[in-house]
Amino acid sequence: MISVIIVNHDGEDYLGRCLESLDGSKAEVLLIDNASRDNSLSLVRERFPEVKLFPQEENLGFAAANNLAAAKASGEALLLLNNDAWLEAGALDLLAEKLSARPDVGLIAPELRYPNGQRQFSWSPARGVVGEVLQKARNRFEAQAWAHGSLARWLARMIGPTWYTAACVLIRAEAFRAVGGFDEEFLMYFEDVDLCLRLEAAGWRLAWEPGAIVYHAGGVANRSDVDDLYRPSQLRYYRLHRPQWESRLVERRLRRRCGDETVDRWLTVENG
Repeated sequence: MISVIIVNHDGEDYLGRCLESLDGSKAEVLLIDNASRDNSLSLVRERFPEVKLFPQEENLGFAAANNLAAAKASGEALLLLNNDAWLEAGALDLLAEKLSARPDVGLIAPELRYPNGQRQFSWSPARGVVGEVLQKARNRFEAQAWAHGSLARWLARMIGPTWYTAACVLIRAEAFRAVGGFDEEFLMYFEDVDLCLRLEAAGWRLAWEPGAIVYHAGGVANRSDVDDLYRPSQLRYYRLHRPQWESRLVERRLRRRCGDETVDRWLTVENG
């Protein structure tokens, strides 16, 4: 059985479509609601009574909420699905078949598309100074097939292991639990990069199934909000996984761009 895990916070606009795409899948669906202020809870209770709903009194963050649901899930595989993503018919079956056929694979990702059908990146180069430069150069070609294909993946692997966004991934439950799930010190951002690295370090392979199509709207936030979530996680990730010179370089760049006071605040968050 597959357990679908959805973390929601004020996701009413897309949540119904997300849950509708799971109709007929026979999957267990668990939804952690991170203290939504909109009508998300009533939407789920009225239209999707079969969903196992776990309302929270505060926003636990993406990593902690997924871990909470994973601890309650019964499935041998966990589909981590964003609340603003929905599956094309047959996508879940394709992912499940490939995972079942490949016992060495711990995580498999679909092909992501924007709601208008344009291709969206589901994988990225190794996160680091060089990888971020490469991804910025790749961003302008996101709509092009070659930027997602085997040549692009081969070039990306030359600088380190690629990783998959957790907007939608199917993970073997034993693999997820064996590595301790998400690192909850990442409130948001970089938790999926960190998870992919730890899965590979534990001997699991990561795979991609381009035949499985999942649409993902993508969140919208103002720049300051994104920075206050993104930067502490970025600093933590570099300290955990990258050479010391890269960590120092990123910190210096942020100090020049944003000021010492702001970066010191982010470091306080990053250090707990």
